[in-house]
Amino acid sequence: MTADYDIPEDLLEAQRAFYAADARVRAAADAMPPSVAVLTGEAKVSEEQRKELADARAERLRLVDILYRHPWFQQVDDPHKARMALQKAARG
Repeated sequence: MTADYDIPEDLLEAQRAFYAADARVRAAADAMPPSVAVLTGEAKVSEEQRKELADARAERLRLVDILYRHPWFQQVDDPHKARMALQKAARG
């Protein structure tokens, strides 16, 4: 599928950065105490944990904006197929 497209390097880098940011969001969320423990007062979410999660989410959102607004997608015949090829190439 990726052979059908000449994917710009900056777009590949943005997709790879998105995967890294998404992993950072998951790690930050996983480091939080369980919701039930927070609700029952048995645990608290620290300001550092809140900041880490917020920063990770902001970076991921920034990258989503870059990925979805990239002008390359306006030049391809099938943007969905091109997006799938990009994701496959970035995971490569």
